Formats: sequence, structure tokens, C-alpha cells
Amino acid sequence: MNYRNLDRLFNPKSIAMIGASATPVKWGFIVLLNILKEGFKGPVYPVNPKLKTILGVTCYPSLEAIPEPVDLVIITTPAPTVSALIDECGRKGVASVVVITSGFSETGPDGTRMEQEIVAKAQGYGIHLVGPNTMGIFSAKSNLHALMPPVVPLHGGLSMFSQSGNVGVQMLYWGNNKGIGFNKFVSSGNEGDLKGEDYLSYFAEDKDTKVILAYLEGLDPDSKLYQVARKVCRKKPVLIFKGGRTQTGGKAAASHSGAMAVSSRVLRAAFRQAGIIEIENSQGLIDCAKAFSASPIPRGNRVAILTRGGGWGVITADSCEENGLIIPKLSDTIIERMNKILPPYWSHGNPVDMAAVITSEPYLQCMEMLAEWDEVDSVIALGGSIQSAMDFKNDVEGPKELKETLAFAQEFAKEYTAQDDVVLEQTRQLVEKTGKPIIVVTLGEYDNHKSDLMDHQVVSYPTPERAVRALKRMVDYRRFLDSPV
Repeated sequence: MNYRNLDRLFNPKSIAMIGASATPVKWGFIVLLNILKEGFKGPVYPVNPKLKTILGVTCYPSLEAIPEPVDLVIITTPAPTVSALIDECGRKGVASVVVITSGFSETGPDGTRMEQEIVAKAQGYGIHLVGPNTMGIFSAKSNLHALMPPVVPLHGGLSMFSQSGNVGVQMLYWGNNKGIGFNKFVSSGNEGDLKGEDYLSYFAEDKDTKVILAYLEGLDPDSKLYQVARKVCRKKPVLIFKGGRTQTGGKAAASHSGAMAVSSRVLRAAFRQAGIIEIENSQGLIDCAKAFSASPIPRGNRVAILTRGGGWGVITADSCEENGLIIPKLSDTIIERMNKILPPYWSHGNPVDMAAVITSEPYLQCMEMLAEWDEVDSVIALGGSIQSAMDFKNDVEGPKELKETLAFAQEFAKEYTAQDDVVLEQTRQLVEKTGKPIIVVTLGEYDNHKSDLMDHQVVSYPTPERAVRALKRMVDYRRFLDSPV
């Protein structure tokens, strides 16, 4: 495996910020502020010959004026200044450099020549160079938030490299909203030196990384990403969202990150052979990241569907079949057991339509029967939370009896919505007991998806279509793992 040890990049003992600024609208101020306010675990040295201090921290006139060793240098000064700064980093013995600065290969031939020069110098000094044209890096282990935007990612098992800083950072924001934590992140930018395969191979060996994400816009002709991925995907899931799939998108990618367009058809086939899970859209990437980070990989493509209402079961069954998932016929034994706890008019089939039974006990009993059934590999459970169905107003005008009934209904609603946590906790226990994924569909946009994952490690989605698409990607990965090496 093409492995470059990037420990001193993601877990440096000290950082110097060249181009540090006291002007709040400049990146040299914003990136420095993010590093300081999030509590990086080592010393931070701002570098600016015109200032004595920035944000209360001593400022140095040059990198070489810093009396202590420096592991990581971050550069925000204009592109023409970077070449000489790389020489200074080499003389200082710096291990890694992050070049935030743009104006290199993404701008044309002159920028390409400047980029080639700084890369050649960095490689000559043995320096690992991120970018140029990057939005920075994040590492949970060392509280390193060397990022341009003020996002503070949740800590977790995802690591990501992204050729677009904006797309990658948006994934960090969405992760916060959905309770999905990141371990490491890098905006790889133009990938003049460190490339996608370098981050991929490093994340593969990182014990704190459980799932690898990537956003790609293009690959160099000599890229080793495919060869590296063939080995990595046997160890950890790799989910990639590819931009620049069309002719217009490819041109935009070249001017954005300097990425070289690759035939989408050829790349898709290579991804499939390597075991990479290709994701079609940005929302799908974070949806699948959630499933892979918190659910076991199913052993096959057989699915049981549990629903309180028949229509949603129909929609889920359609989506499953359209995505190559099988809905087995219920066994006579399970039908007999469910007859004892459900109304006579329940569906008597898979999907299991509980015919509007809203209490949690029969719901959990049915879920347990399905999860323990040997003929299925996963369960999609719709409407497990009744929070959205229990919205009673208390300001209705009318007779005393009506108001009293509504007050009683409110207390009834509180009692049963309090059972939501019980349902989620027992769902988590069932997943652990059976080793099968149970994907919850809330059928509501209320903000409990984050708590589902953070508090109970239960994967939930607002719609069955999104749940099915994520489950399909896990089934695809199982198929790859079961294929000959």
C-alpha cells in the first residue's frame, strides 16, 4: 500500500501560522482564531513581522525566529510568496505544510508553474504539503481545528478528504445536525503533493477511523487511488461522491480545484471493482455515512418491513424492490405469533402493517420477531416514534367537556411520547443481540434524528426512500466483502 505517515500532519506537537493577521476579515485571523478557541493541545506561533501579538499570543517576525521546533506550518500569504516560505520551512525542519492560499494550478499555466515549484521544493525537503488552495484540516485527537469556517465537528469515527473545501465542510456541518462525528478531515485542494490515495491509505491504518468518506472532482492520470482502494475497502468502507460527472461539471472542476476530468463510466466501473461505494448526491453521502458508522453490515439483501400504516409499507416495498432488495413472505409461525397481539385485520404479510396500532409494546414485539427471523438480514421500521401523531392543542374554544377531553388527550400524549426513548433503546439492544441493522423511519422532520444516533446509536431517516438507499449501499458493500479477493 502506498503509505505516507501523516501523523505529524494530523497530530502535530506545535503549529506556526504564517500570514497571521489581526484583521478579523482575513483568513490569517480566522484560521488562527479557530485553532486557538478550540483548544489545540500544543503551542501556536503566529508569524507576522509587523505585529507583536495577535489574540494575546506572541507573534514572531519569521518562522526561523521561533525558538522551538515546529511540526506544522499553515500559510495564508499570497501565492508568489509561498515558494520562499517553503525554503524557510525546509531549513526549520518542518514536517508538514498546509497552503491555504489559492492562485495556483486552478488558475492556468502560470499558477501551475508556481504550484510545481513549491511541490518540488517540499518533496526535496521531505515536507508533506496539503493543497494548495485548501480550506484546512481537522483532527479530533489533538483538537486541531485549522479550518477557514468556524465549524466545530462532533467527534466520531468518520474521516474524510475532499477536493472541494466547501463541500467537505458542509459535510461537517450536516454531521453536527445529524449527530454524526468525525475523526479527521482534510480539504485536499489541488493535491499538488499529498493526494487522495495518500489520505486513503493513512485513514486505513488509523485505528480511530471506522468509515472513510471522499468528495472527488477528478484524478491525475498517474493516480494510484484505485490500487490503494482495492486493499483499503477490504478493511473499511469507503464512500465517494464524485463531482464533475458531466462535461460542464468537469470544466467547472478544472477551474475550481485544478482537477483533471475522468470518464464517469470508466471511473464508476473502477470504483465498483475496487469495492468503493459510489454515492450519487451530497445528501446521500451523509445519509450513508450515518448508516455505515452506526449499523452492522447486513449479511444479505432480505428485508422485513414494519409499519403502523399500510401506505408507507407499500412505498417502502416498492423502493426496496427497485433497489434490488428482497421482501420475503412471512412464515406461518410468525403470522400465528402476530395474530395474538395484532387486530384481526392486520396485513398478515411482509410488509407487516399493524393496522394503526399506536402503543409501543406490540410494535416492539413485532420488531423483535422480525429481527430474530432467520429469513431476513435487516429490518426497516416505520413510525416507531408517535411524537408527530400526538399534537393536541390546549387553546381550543368550546364546551367544558371538549376542553377536559383535550386536556386528558394531552396527558395521554405525554405518556406515550415518553415511550419513544424506550423504543429507541430496545431497538439498539435488538441490533446488538441479532447483529442485524434495524433502520428506523420517523416519517417526520422533527428534530430527533440527532438524538436517535447520539443517545441511542439508532440510525433513522425521515423518509423510507432515504432509508432504503442507505441500506442498499450496505448490501452492496457486503456483496463486495463476500467476493473473491
